[in-house]
Amino acid sequence: MRAANFIFLALCASVTGCSTYNPVTIMVSNAQGDPVEGASVQAAPMYFFNPTDNNYIIVGPYNIMEPFPAKGGYGVTDDYGSVTLQIVTDSPLELQVLAENHERWEGQIAITVQGDVAIKKYNAQTNLQVTAK
Repeated sequence: MRAANFIFLALCASVTGCSTYNPVTIMVSNAQGDPVEGASVQAAPMYFFNPTDNNYIIVGPYNIMEPFPAKGGYGVTDDYGSVTLQIVTDSPLELQVLAENHERWEGQIAITVQGDVAIKKYNAQTNLQVTAK
């Protein structure tokens, strides 16, 4: 039975990690609503290892939550302050936006069960506005 599970997981790994992705257009603007060109936008998996596990090897928890976590995405905004990334539908991703002359924007992006894109900002220090469609 273990061999069958291993073969199934290996096949899943070769087919995009068993995850479904959708294109999401992310818009970055400043406090006045003007588009921010050249902003670096990165979406990354939230956890590969279990952050609540108490078993440690040298520095951190080591129990793997998902053998093949979702892949992230990266892009730079265009003249209109937008960039399109492939976002996984199964789990939220960390979202980070870096723009010259602005504080870093950090938060989460997820596709809801209804198919909407939800963005949640972590820090209130930045004047960047990040939305998606």
